This record gives sequence, structure tokens and C-alpha cells, in this order.
Amino acid sequence: MTEDTGDQPCGTRRQLLAGLAVSSASIAGCTTLPSFGQGVRFGSVDQPETGSPHYRDWIPTQDRGDQFDRVRTSLEYLEPDNRGADLLGTPYGGQGVKPGMDDIGVALSAFEWAVESRGSVVAKGSVNTDTVKAALEETGYQQYDNYEGYRIYERDDLQRVIAHGDNYVLFSGYIDEPLQFVGPRIDAESGRQTRLHEAESQFERMTDSVGAPPWTRIRPGTFTVDGSTAVLEARSVGFGGSMIYTTRSFLFEDGAGVSEQSIRDRISEYPEALEADRAEVTVDGDIATVVAKMPPDTFRDMDSIGLYDQPIITWGLAWEPGDSTALLTHEAGDSVDADLFTVYLQDVSAGANDGTDGPREPEPADAQFSDSYGRIGPGNSLSVDVSSQERWQILVRGEPASRNYVWTELVYFPPSLLDQ
Repeated sequence: MTEDTGDQPCGTRRQLLAGLAVSSASIAGCTTLPSFGQGVRFGSVDQPETGSPHYRDWIPTQDRGDQFDRVRTSLEYLEPDNRGADLLGTPYGGQGVKPGMDDIGVALSAFEWAVESRGSVVAKGSVNTDTVKAALEETGYQQYDNYEGYRIYERDDLQRVIAHGDNYVLFSGYIDEPLQFVGPRIDAESGRQTRLHEAESQFERMTDSVGAPPWTRIRPGTFTVDGSTAVLEARSVGFGGSMIYTTRSFLFEDGAGVSEQSIRDRISEYPEALEADRAEVTVDGDIATVVAKMPPDTFRDMDSIGLYDQPIITWGLAWEPGDSTALLTHEAGDSVDADLFTVYLQDVSAGANDGTDGPREPEPADAQFSDSYGRIGPGNSLSVDVSSQERWQILVRGEPASRNYVWTELVYFPPSLLDQ
């Protein structure tokens, strides 16, 4: 089992370039240590069956370049109506999917499944055209084009795009033109473009092994055993009867020679295995799998982060070159407590305070939503003073009270400042 310090939801959601909105999540390190003398109860675990990894049909080969990198091989898959809410009290997962979506007039539960990868979200579900149009009327979205049976909507303030088809909805950002990221996904699903698993055998092997549990996340590996570091790793959560099933999968390079006993020794350091009613380890060639079975209360105590159900919000941002303020607006979607979000202003022209490369850390803006609102919802705005900085970006971060968890809801960098 991987250390919690590195086991985070995919780092980049809506990619940060030319005014793109960005979402990411972070988790502070787990400090739980095993009790003296406590050991893992190894044995056979009959976990619920999972379907085939159908979601990968929507993941094309690299959009820009061909490097087998972190963003390209990270994804979150979930089934909205099968997230364990009856066992856990609130739905599990969605930290990548939900911030990657904008409001289109339906809840997440309207979709059969959704997958986030490389900053784009694909959600399967039939949403009425009039419902989408009505939801977007109150926002900055306007229809841009039609593509292969999809209506393409774009904005003129944030580089965000929605593609609405008969049975699927896609959400994404872009760098050069609106179809840059949603177009290849539509083409991959229809077979007009090579899919990532067809071009990369390691990704194919991993997704074949993982399948499609109710919730799963795949990312580049950090788990190391016997001197070998996993190329890819996955964490999945399933639900069966009154129990929670967690699965960790690790794909190593061919010939790594990782043994079952080495995996057993390594995972015996971590609470998820130690607290489980039973844990099973298998090694099949280059893939090692650990399945743990536990009651909901045990799981909830260890993974409360994944039980925070983030909102779906459509944001707008009005600013023109020369303006001293930028107007940030909650255009549509879920209403939330105003103190959930902190708005930051970052000076990207100034170096880091510690002398390292990179921009200076963002600081809270002078004005916050909580100064004027108890809750924020559609139509509520915040004026952010940007007059003191030549090159800046605005960040909106979700910071739930009393939770060791933060996600980036929005990042805006003015395209007109890119070349300055």
C-alpha cells in the first residue's frame, strides 16, 4: 500500500495555460502508525466482480507530444449511483471528476459513469438538449460548433468547452482551440483515433487488471519494493453487502521479480492493511494486487477525505487589459458556504520568496466571498483588485473547515499577459 503522502487525486485537472481553469486535490501525510505487535490478517477475499475497463476507449494517445508522463497516465473513474452512500453516509470519491465538470442542469447522479483524465471529463448519460441550453443560458457559454453529432459550447472569458451528445457529455479546457482536447476523445471512442491502451502496453495491462470498479484511480507509481518502483499503480473501492473492499494494484517493469512475500512485508507497514478484517496478496507476473476487506466504520475512519462530496460550479471571470479589478462570478451550479472557498492572487512575475525557481506563492486576495455572503450561489460575484501586479493569476481553492484536504477549484491567468 502506498504512503498517503503520495497517494493523491490526479494533480492537474483543468490545465493551467492561457486562462484555463484548473482543479486538483491534495492530502496531507498520514501519521497513523501501526500498533506494537499488530499484524495483517492475511487470507482469501471474495471481492465483488468488476466490469471491463470501457472508460479507456475515451482516452486517446497523447494530445501534445508522446511522453509517457504523469498527467497522461492519471485518471479517476466512478459510478455516481454506486459510491457506497448507504454504507458510508455520503458518496465516496469524485475529487477529480466533479471539479472538472460545469453545471448543465443535472446532478452527477444523472450519469451512469464518469471518467476524468488529463484535465477532461467524459460522463455517460442522456441529457435533454433543452435542459443543457437552459442551464447554459445564465452562463458565459455559447454554442461554438457541431462535431460528429456533438454540440460544442465555449466561453469567451475562460478557455472552457462542453461537448453535448446524445449519450455522453464532455467537459474540458483547451490551449489553442475549443476542440483541442474533446475532439480526440470523441474520435477515440468512435475508433477514428488511436487509444492510449492500444499504443501503450503497460497502460493496457494495468487497466485490464483493474477493470471498472465503482471507484478507481490510476496514476504513475511511487510504491517501491525490493528496489523496484511501480510504473503504474491503482487504488479501487468496491461495495458488497455490509463491507467495503479496497484494492491496490502495482504494475512493475518486466523482469522486476517482485515476490508475494515482499509485498506482504511492505504492506504490513500501513494502516489500511493492518485495520482490515482480511487482506489478500497476489502476484501475477508484473502486477501485484492487494485486496482488503473491512467494515464501513473502519474505512470511514481511515479515508474521510474521499467522503467529502465537492460541489459542481460554473465559474465566470470578467477582466479586460487595463482593468484594475477582475470580477469572479458563481454563474451556476451548487450553492455552498462562502467560507468554503478562499480566493488567492498570485504574482507570477515575482520569484519565489525562498530564492528557488518559480513564481511567488499566492496570497489571499484582499476581498473574499465570505466578507459579503454567508452562502454563495448563482449570480454572486466578487471583485478582485489586481492593480498592484503586472502579471497575475487568480486561484480559488476549496478549503473545508476542520479537514486536512484542499482542492483547486479554479485558476485563471489572463491570456493577454502570456507574452509579457
